Amino acid sequence: MCILTDLCHHYANLYPKKFVDIAHPLSVLTVLVGTAFFFKLQMFVITPFVFNDLLCKVLWIVGAFIVYNILGNQLACYCLDTSVDSLPQDRRTPSAEEEHLWHYCEICQRLMPPRSWHCNLCKCCILKRDHHCVFTATCIGHNNHRYFFWFTFYLTLGTGLSILTTIIYIVKKGYLFDPFPLYRIIFNVEHSKTSDGYSFCEYLIFLLNICACVLPAIMLAFQKRIVYFNTTYYKMCTRTYDLGFTKNCKFIMGERGLWTFISPTLKSPLPHDGTHWETNSSPPSVPVNVK
Repeated sequence: MCILTDLCHHYANLYPKKFVDIAHPLSVLTVLVGTAFFFKLQMFVITPFVFNDLLCKVLWIVGAFIVYNILGNQLACYCLDTSVDSLPQDRRTPSAEEEHLWHYCEICQRLMPPRSWHCNLCKCCILKRDHHCVFTATCIGHNNHRYFFWFTFYLTLGTGLSILTTIIYIVKKGYLFDPFPLYRIIFNVEHSKTSDGYSFCEYLIFLLNICACVLPAIMLAFQKRIVYFNTTYYKMCTRTYDLGFTKNCKFIMGERGLWTFISPTLKSPLPHDGTHWETNSSPPSVPVNVK
């Protein structure tokens, strides 16, 4: 995962325009097609075979809720501007007492708020920049971090439940789990199924399901630490802004905290505009409210 991230980061720095033109549509399309494929597979093939009518109806509601949150949070990430230019005009320059906390961006050629830094792909400075996400085709920062967290959460939850129901499906069909059907099929090409029953196509779908669960689960693990300590992806070991879980959670999720899991449309105002950051070594002060 780290090697893959570093390779993408290296290529993106060398060819930013080409990276955006290729990686963004492919990555977003992967999420859309993958979500539709696994939802259809679960609702029309696996669920009716494994569960009774009542449980099928319950799982339809659960599945629709998960898909809604995956796609809704992905869209919210993309639509919300989290750049420094999203600030009101009077907040794009520091006041006299804040000026020493701001830093100069050589590319933008102006002072930027603390915790914001430049993204070569977005071509601007991002408020409390976490990272650039190809699956949402935008940077994750102060204004859209909440939506990215729930995006990874629901991706992990949906694919995890899909793995569970698929295992039940395999067991209920009477298949014996064979971890190496590819080997059997290569050396027995005339057979469409392994000696243990299930087809190579079913095996590949199951492996794809596992991969689709592992990748967002890894990112979710990072995001849990980021939310817990109020840090960012590239400065995960920094505890400078850790003010306790309750405050940290509100800085990312907003005033309603973890209740934002219900829906991306649930309004949860952030406590400030992303230019003022209290540290655990400084006395508390009144932040600038978002207008």
